[in-house]
Amino acid sequence: MRLHDSFINEFGQMEGTAFFPYFNKDITVVCKEGVSSEYTEKCLGYLEEMDDALMLQICKYAEFFLKATLENTSVGELDDEEAFPYDDLLDLLQYISFETLYIEEPPESIKDASETKVLNLTGGCEWWEDEGLQCLVRDGEVVYLGYFEDLSVWGDYSEMYIGNYVLYESYRERLLEYKKNMVVKPGDGQTRTQSFYDHWNEKESLIRQKITNLVNHISAKESISFGEAVVTLEDTYFYQLMNDYPQILEENVEFWCECYRIEKETDAGELMRHVCENCDGI
Repeated sequence: MRLHDSFINEFGQMEGTAFFPYFNKDITVVCKEGVSSEYTEKCLGYLEEMDDALMLQICKYAEFFLKATLENTSVGELDDEEAFPYDDLLDLLQYISFETLYIEEPPESIKDASETKVLNLTGGCEWWEDEGLQCLVRDGEVVYLGYFEDLSVWGDYSEMYIGNYVLYESYRERLLEYKKNMVVKPGDGQTRTQSFYDHWNEKESLIRQKITNLVNHISAKESISFGEAVVTLEDTYFYQLMNDYPQILEENVEFWCECYRIEKETDAGELMRHVCENCDGI
């Protein structure tokens, strides 16, 4: 398969169109800097091989995306699963479109990458129209499906629990575990406060000051002691995210306080959305 009607776009990238057999339509193809014509043809061949088995994977994760959106959408909007009726997984394709294939040469650091079959597809879905959809495939396995983040197909997304619906089931398990541990046990305050200090003392001084300010904020807001506020913070899902994603530690304390408020007043799903939309790199 060859690239048609190619030209150099405003970003200095080769751009054209190619036929997408599975959907029986032409889509846009964008070749990032340094991509050879030989590698472009190879990737277009992978597009030509796309079949029901791979599309079922994509639809499985798209279903997770849809369910999460329905669970976390404000009342009065998409609060009913019947908003997007379907009988089987492949029926979800009526609400999904793939419009662009991005091609980038494999990095030299990845062994045998030149023989790895990859697809970086972007488009949209009707339940998340504003942000767009991205799907990354390596050797027949979907490694990322979620919001459009302009991600590289060569990245590691095995720990990307926020926004990657390939890991949705794992995320749900983590969320259930978090909810099980939300109860504050009598006498926990003193022991856990010391553990808390031991953990954050390893961080730089600005981060230590911000975490102290956050705990003081919770203490004042909830009318509880500092030790009780430590326990309260540690039993939030946001605290788990702070430890899992170093990018959050770069945000200001006002952002942290807002995240705490959102989780307390709504749920972890709304918190996840807020973090995704406002924290760079997640």
